[in-house]
Formats: sequence, C-alpha cells, structure tokens
Amino acid sequence: MFELTETKFCNSPLASSMSHAIDKHPDVLRKVSEPGINLALWTRQPEHAVKQEVAILSASHFPDVRRRTSLGSFDDDGCAVLQQQGLNPENFSSLRADMQQLAARLAKVCGSSEFIYRLVTIAGDECCRFHLDRTPLRLICTYQGPGTEWLADWQVDREALARSASNEEITRFGQPSQFEQFWVGIMKGESGNRGKGLVHRSPAVAGSNQ
Repeated sequence: MFELTETKFCNSPLASSMSHAIDKHPDVLRKVSEPGINLALWTRQPEHAVKQEVAILSASHFPDVRRRTSLGSFDDDGCAVLQQQGLNPENFSSLRADMQQLAARLAKVCGSSEFIYRLVTIAGDECCRFHLDRTPLRLICTYQGPGTEWLADWQVDREALARSASNEEITRFGQPSQFEQFWVGIMKGESGNRGKGLVHRSPAVAGSNQ
C-alpha cells in the first residue's frame, strides 16, 4: 500500500454534509479541495507492468516505511527505500513511475511539494477500527490485496466514533464501501469530529501476506 500525506491544515468552509467525488478520469482528484467533498476517488484500471513488479513483494519487504520527501527528490527517496530493503530499484521502474505521477497529482491538489511518504506491505490487521486521520489530506493506493474501507457521512454514528466504540456501533447501517486495487483516493482528515474528515479503516488481512 502506498500513501502520501500532506501535513499542513488550511482553513476552509465546513459543509453541513460531506459527499464523495468518484470518476474514471484522474481530474476527479482535484475535487477534494471543494468544501463539500471529503473523498475524491479515481477508479482507474490496474496496470499490468506494475502488477508484475509488486507481485514479488512479501509482507516482510516493507513492514512500515515512512519518509519525509518532496516532489523533486521523490524518485531518489523511493530508490533509497527500495535499496534499504535489499531490493534493486531498476526492477521496480513501473512502480516508481506510477508513484511519482501520483505524487505530482497530489502536489497540484494541495499546492505543496512536500509530503510524508509511506510504503507498506501488511500481514496483520492495522488500523482496522473506523477512524479519522489527523492530517489535512492523504493520498492512498493499494496495489495488491484488499483496499481501504470507508463510510458515507450518513452511515457514521459520530458519538460512537468519538468514544472509539466498535465498528458495529460506529456504522449506523449498511456496509462500508471499499477501494479496489489501483484505485487512487485523496481523503480529507480533520483535527476534531465535526463531520469534515472521511471515516475509514484498513481491511482485515491477517494471514493473507497482502
């Protein structure tokens, strides 16, 4: 799973009810900057070359790699991460190019070229409780295995969320939606619990080496 996090909150109007922008065209990602949108989701198709490269990775390769990076140094930083894990960056040229273009798209959306970069292969159940990010924006893409699950605003019991209740209590009704492989989402976070940030969780993957 690949993540980029923008770290500085900016002041923006708070919509009374948040919604999502979902489309097959990458320009949909820009809509996350609109006040009433807390998820912009690009439902793109998988890329064969990238799938081949990530297929050789196991859960032990990236237990949880985080690195501060910038758009200008992104590929060099990515190569360094691969080398630290004993991997040859030349064997991941398609993956690197894909992550680079996603970083460029996030930079256009948030107006910043500095991010926190995270690359992780997950074998356990991480962040499996529904929660809010405490960061302004986060771009996420799952290349292999099950993707992030999220709730629409009207599905969320905010009181249950505030007291860190169970997923069953937080979900008022219905089932969560879920990213598919290669889908790219930019989600909003928030410092409080006023209904601005996207409520989401990592899926259960224990034992799957995804």
